[in-house]
Amino acid sequence: MPASWSLTPPYFLIFAFLCGVAGFRVGWRLGNRIALPIAQAALGWVAFLLAWSIVGAGWAAASVLFWALGTSLVSIYVFLGHPKDTDERVIRAARYRASMLGWLQTGAGPESRPLQTAQQHLREAIWYTAAAVATANLGSIAMGAILLNYMNAYVATLLRAATRTTRVLFLAWNVWSLVRVVSYIFIGAAAAAPMLRVMGWRGDAGATPALAATGAAGVVLDLVLKLTLSRPCGRLLAGGVDLEAAQANRSSDEPLTLHLD
Repeated sequence: MPASWSLTPPYFLIFAFLCGVAGFRVGWRLGNRIALPIAQAALGWVAFLLAWSIVGAGWAAASVLFWALGTSLVSIYVFLGHPKDTDERVIRAARYRASMLGWLQTGAGPESRPLQTAQQHLREAIWYTAAAVATANLGSIAMGAILLNYMNAYVATLLRAATRTTRVLFLAWNVWSLVRVVSYIFIGAAAAAPMLRVMGWRGDAGATPALAATGAAGVVLDLVLKLTLSRPCGRLLAGGVDLEAAQANRSSDEPLTLHLD
């Protein structure tokens, strides 16, 4: 293979995707809820650093996006078949699932408390940015791994309990959540630049202003979409899921059994 091939951006995206898959598999096999995001973040950061130093900040952000895609696909697949282990090994999995299923059952979403929702989003964005600045994106990637894991665990619950699988496939990951993930990835890549210079990682940081601006705009768009689409999307999604089965963390076609022994 020509050496120049390994320096083209698509190879960094493929490498990052595989880092996402491998990081999750390693962390899952360790069987510890702390070790899981650490393993994911470690390999994600490696992909980010290599892309940063060779093809620049923009492609480094894209690499983290592909890392997130890789870790999400493999985690949803694993979570589908291991609901009990998922609750034990994934931080906030059970609590997040309960809150989201409560939203689907009652229809009472973030649009009913816009100020509180906006404050929560601002607080999360500040913490994420601070972690990216202080750790050259390592800490923020770890925070992203935790977020992806419990969100993907919830998605696996919906798919397991789906009565209309196609609808759930399209709606389980809320559109505003997708916007948030991309926005945070852009913000993390931009915020990492000062510490990376201190650490001696010299790369083309010319894209960082655009990444920062796009990420900030995405955070605002995330909030707007969440407040405006939460109710209609929730109704559509609830209509495609056996909510009783989802609450019990079981399949929609699995008969309910009582264990009285």
